[in-house]
Amino acid sequence: MKDINNWVVLIAGNITSITVIVTTISKMLDLKFKSVYDNQRLQLRYEICNFAGDLRNEIPKTREEFQAIFEMYDRYEMLIEKLKLKNHYIDNEMNYIKEQYKLLK
Repeated sequence: MKDINNWVVLIAGNITSITVIVTTISKMLDLKFKSVYDNQRLQLRYEICNFAGDLRNEIPKTREEFQAIFEMYDRYEMLIEKLKLKNHYIDNEMNYIKEQYKLLK
């Protein structure tokens, strides 16, 4: 009976250790993913702002370039939702881009 109790204590200790390790790894992965998502968000933000700036400087854009920026904006929206952020500046830039798209011949 004493051997069984020793094994139970040993197994319980191992389970506790494994739980701590898994929890730590999970927190580390969450931080890493948040960092990756944030880097992607910043890159997409840059591309959207750059595109709007080009339009303001009367640099012509094709329908395909507009479609690409609309796809980038969709990805940007998904990322800020995951990160629980808001960015009205980018919304304003996209409104400007959409207005310019309507004027495209």
